[in-house]
Amino acid sequence: LSPTRPRVDTIDEIRDARRLLDDTLAQREAATAALQVREEQLRRIFESASDAIITADSVQTIVLANPAAAVIFGCPVERLVGARLDSLMPERFRVRHHDDVERFGLRESSTRAMGGNQRDVVGLRADGSEFPIEAAISQVHVDGQRLYTVILRDVTERRRSEATIAAAKA
Repeated sequence: LSPTRPRVDTIDEIRDARRLLDDTLAQREAATAALQVREEQLRRIFESASDAIITADSVQTIVLANPAAAVIFGCPVERLVGARLDSLMPERFRVRHHDDVERFGLRESSTRAMGGNQRDVVGLRADGSEFPIEAAISQVHVDGQRLYTVILRDVTERRRSEATIAAAKA
């Protein structure tokens, strides 16, 4: 063999490596496209949800809020983001709520309902009015940071209807 001429098996190895690289690249591009579709789906769900969705970081600062949260709390999303999570509830509940969220963060459980039989959960609108809410919280670790996501619903009308029915029965 000539020293300047590559061996046939070396050329075949290079071709095989090129095919493998091309296949890997095609798979990566397909996975990226699928991820972009999923991200768009989740973004649209997040933006169109009628329940408030709020995500806070490990120190309970709001990092994400959907338009429904802005409507329910009477505050633009831009003002919600960066605010303390407990600022969305009356002062008398803030310390306990902050501590409850911290304790939840130490558990293995990734989701739980908030309030329930233990106590009502009360929200605080930007205008200072209070309202009853149902809420569920979840946690996830992303890049070494804990994130809490709360999904909540204003149940003012339901409570009003329940009180009317109870009064009618009495």
